[in-house]
Amino acid sequence: MNTRFHFLLGLAAILNLVLVVFLSGTVVQLRSQVANLTKVLATKEDLVAVNVPQSRFFTEEKCTRCHTERRFAGEHNMRGEIEAAVAHMKAMPDVGLTEDDMAKIHASLSLLRCTRCHGEEKIRALALKSPEERMATVRRMTASPGSGLLPDEIAEILRAYREIYGF
Repeated sequence: MNTRFHFLLGLAAILNLVLVVFLSGTVVQLRSQVANLTKVLATKEDLVAVNVPQSRFFTEEKCTRCHTERRFAGEHNMRGEIEAAVAHMKAMPDVGLTEDDMAKIHASLSLLRCTRCHGEEKIRALALKSPEERMATVRRMTASPGSGLLPDEIAEILRAYREIYGF
């Protein structure tokens, strides 16, 4: 009985030694892999490119059948005129827009106002910010001279952003 106990104890010690050697090898290999990583794994722009979908404003999908990009870049995109333009298009007999289409068109035209000063990459970069930071950024942009945005339009811009990007 004593021999059996010593045998099991010796077997357990050998198994334990094999496991320690295996784990030590794995740790050494992992440390060398970590040491080979670059200093900067990803920039914020890289994260945006991976996590935030490329936005295609809804106007590009539906509206460009009849309208050119130049039509959307004009000064008609001012306060109150977006609603009037979308309502006018909904009344057209050949357009065939659903309520969901209307919401996306409205959001696209609202965000299109931001493209006067910013490229799409800058707009997409808002995805890295928390909702509070996003609101602060839009407030700061609204306060900028020449933005054409009024402070009471902040909620509309943020709603349009959520509609286009999903968050």
